[in-house]
Amino acid sequence: MAKILENQLASLHQDFASMGREVATAIQQAAQAFKQEDQQLAKQVVDHDLQINQQEMYLEKKAAQVIALQQPVSSDLRILITILKASSDLERIGDHAASFARATLRIPVDQKNPLIEDAIFKMSQHAYEMLQQVIQAYVDNDEKAARQIAQADSKTDDYLRLIRKEAMSCMQTDPDFVTFGTEYIVVAAHIERIGDYVTNVAEWIVYTNSGKIVELSNN
Repeated sequence: MAKILENQLASLHQDFASMGREVATAIQQAAQAFKQEDQQLAKQVVDHDLQINQQEMYLEKKAAQVIALQQPVSSDLRILITILKASSDLERIGDHAASFARATLRIPVDQKNPLIEDAIFKMSQHAYEMLQQVIQAYVDNDEKAARQIAQADSKTDDYLRLIRKEAMSCMQTDPDFVTFGTEYIVVAAHIERIGDYVTNVAEWIVYTNSGKIVELSNN
């Protein structure tokens, strides 16, 4: 029984890490589509979100089955709870990446603001790097790294404030920019939520190690 549980946990570990990397790719592709005005790539990100949703449902079902059939305790149970909860966070990150990609289809070229565009791209790259790092922290079971990654979310919040300030300023001086300025703020809010969900994953890594649910967010 112990060997069966060990193999099932190893399989779930691999599947969770694979899902995390796919979600990170979705963020990266959404950012590229946004920067390069690539509507085909944006649509690809949106379409791929269904597969990410299916991965989350598979992990949830598989983890629940292992809990029911193997009745794990202590650290093994914490690992399974982490996979259950953190896979839901990854799925939500995928949703926000798809929403980010959709903005590429809505903001016309003649209404693009270079300063805001640059800030959004940099913000998305920071969120992408955070997710990559937290998946590696999960693979390595590195609680210290998870805590450090969560602290990096403050930079995402700084970007959101910058983008809001610039967009509001432009909307006040140019009424025609209101629709697109609002769109920029919404996009930045989606990326900020990605940072929040990455922080959630970091908190579940800490839980796996300590058995304690902690809040690592600076918000």
